[in-house]
Amino acid sequence: MSPGVAALLAQAYESGSIADGLALAERAYNEAATTGLPTDIAAVGHVFCFYLYRAGDMARAITIGEAALPWLRDVSLSRAHAETLRWVGLCASDVGHYGLSISCAVEMQALAERNNDQRGRVLALDLLGGCFERSGDPWQGERLLREAVVLARELGEPYPLFASLNNLGAVLIGKFYSLRDSNAADEAMAALHATLPLSREVKQLAPSLNDPYFDCFIDGNLGEILVHLGEFDEAEMLLERSLTAARSRGYDAVISRVRCSQAELHLARGNTAEATHLLSELLSAPSSTPQVATSLRAYYGLYLAHRAAEQPAAALRALESFRRIENQQTLQQLKARSEFMVTRLEADESQRKGLERAYGIAQAHASRAVALERLAHEDELTGLGNRRALDLNLPDLVAAAQPNQKALAVVVLDLDHFKRVNDVFGHAIGDKVLVQIAQILGNQTRADDLVTRTGGEEFVLVLPGMNQTDAFEMCERLRLRVSDFQWGTIAPNLAVTLSAGIACVPAFDASALLERADLAMYRAKKAGRNRVAVALTKS
Repeated sequence: MSPGVAALLAQAYESGSIADGLALAERAYNEAATTGLPTDIAAVGHVFCFYLYRAGDMARAITIGEAALPWLRDVSLSRAHAETLRWVGLCASDVGHYGLSISCAVEMQALAERNNDQRGRVLALDLLGGCFERSGDPWQGERLLREAVVLARELGEPYPLFASLNNLGAVLIGKFYSLRDSNAADEAMAALHATLPLSREVKQLAPSLNDPYFDCFIDGNLGEILVHLGEFDEAEMLLERSLTAARSRGYDAVISRVRCSQAELHLARGNTAEATHLLSELLSAPSSTPQVATSLRAYYGLYLAHRAAEQPAAALRALESFRRIENQQTLQQLKARSEFMVTRLEADESQRKGLERAYGIAQAHASRAVALERLAHEDELTGLGNRRALDLNLPDLVAAAQPNQKALAVVVLDLDHFKRVNDVFGHAIGDKVLVQIAQILGNQTRADDLVTRTGGEEFVLVLPGMNQTDAFEMCERLRLRVSDFQWGTIAPNLAVTLSAGIACVPAFDASALLERADLAMYRAKKAGRNRVAVALTKS
């Protein structure tokens, strides 16, 4: 790391204040942008994301964390990479970006498996369990968190056990909120009662971690549970202590949750005016945006307070706001669970492909000639197949489709104005763009698809079993993923788009398919770029 950035980060680490640490991390972030060193950008992004998460600035923590992740992958800072994924995932889950949260958990799992890291496995399960609860499936979340607790106890490290127990408690109280007004009220109360011993154990573990943030939110969480269990005096003491600590240290996200719990305590004691005042103040405060779960609790509490005060119009407005957020959350939850199912299927395919690759590597160790043959068909920069791999495999894939008239599509992709990227930003940035494009292609294609870089900024995909309609839809998704990607995280003001051409069988000739796809790609270029074109049907 450069000396100036390293010095600022050291001061940030030693800071006893969230505000001071955040200011130092931001200065280091600006300094790292000037140096442009990958290690500077990766390390600073990790620390900056941490302080934003602690300060409760969820939206910015997500932005900074997502910007840092490509650099963290490049410089192989595994622990920082995993921690940043965790913070981004937690923040995304809290604000309702469930798809992003789940993708962070899945990447954490993959990283832990790659590094044979048991601690990482526990924390990945921990994040994934929380994602499931927030995305509307507390039963699956509870299962995953209980598995994480078992692994954490075997591991014997305080923090993974602390995190798993704490989040299992959070999942169970989330389950309570989801079920308390349904026909499963008994299950809701059982979940609530199950949280209490977990929170007590977490509180016993806290001193070994020596972190005031943990002390603060543990008191808040335990106070919240005790409110709903009717233990009002202890709840009041814990919530006040948590609020005092959160205010003195700048833990804004904790403040919102604790104020909501204090309002629920007033409501439980029959102090409807105090509850109404607290909740109205929380929901209208311009300085903080409560998390989705806290907003739902606050509007529901406000509805109950107005109803108890016989204010039907105000109660109806609060209930409508609650239902609006709940409906938005439900739509996001359904979308996230759907995307997760697709991700798991892709992960299974990826695992199968990985096993095949591992077998191939083992065989290569037995024969250097096999290893050289494999390298001869791999693009050195991106790790995709090269032109030789395309020439070798395309005829076989076309021939395999011909006997039973199976569908097959060939796609030629070309980045738009890529020479300008190299001229303006330099070839090092151009290489980063190509590597990122390769990653996007890998994420969006199947294990049996042939994905190659055939030279410069041109890529060719061969998609067995895919007809013209399916291939067009897939290429449109690819095009949007590329155009919507945050290229500014690689270089300020960088923007990248691609043009694609598609050709499909029944023209069972490899050269003809490739030529027709290439011509279709050039038609997309002439039509304005950043679009997909299909090869013209021969008359």
